[in-house]
Amino acid sequence: MGKSKNPSCFKNINKTALPVHYMHQGSAWMNSSLFSECFQDCFVPEVKKNLKKLKLKKAIIMIDNALAQPDVETLKAENITCIFMPPNTNSILQSIDQGMIESTKLHYRKQLLSKLLFEGDNDEEEAACSIVQFWKALKLKDFVYMINKAWESVLEHTLRRSWRKLASYLENVD
Repeated sequence: MGKSKNPSCFKNINKTALPVHYMHQGSAWMNSSLFSECFQDCFVPEVKKNLKKLKLKKAIIMIDNALAQPDVETLKAENITCIFMPPNTNSILQSIDQGMIESTKLHYRKQLLSKLLFEGDNDEEEAACSIVQFWKALKLKDFVYMINKAWESVLEHTLRRSWRKLASYLENVD
């Protein structure tokens, strides 16, 4: 999510070829109409593609209690069930998805440091200057590719462990 419809870092780049779906909104805040658009135009096609690839029939999306969430009717899609989490479950969900987030951050930081070390200067005198130049040279496009690679590096067992925590929580809920 960004403010600009056409960020300069994406100039001469086909946005549909990016590894993420870039959306824009004046304040860069999610709202219900953008959420609906993202759900129908991005999420549903990606999920259907993955269902087919994995030979699965149905998917569930769990949506936390957020101001940006649209009404239930807007989020209808064949073979995809939306579950709206009740209020006051954020602390539970945050502990469940913490493993996924932690792993993604770890892989992201590893890429960032690798990029700094292997694309920067080897001369120690220029190191401080190079670090500043390195940060200034990074563009949104770089972060898009790094976060995508970081997410793809999260191991399946990390995801399964997080979902198991949720399943055990749901079994204990009245």
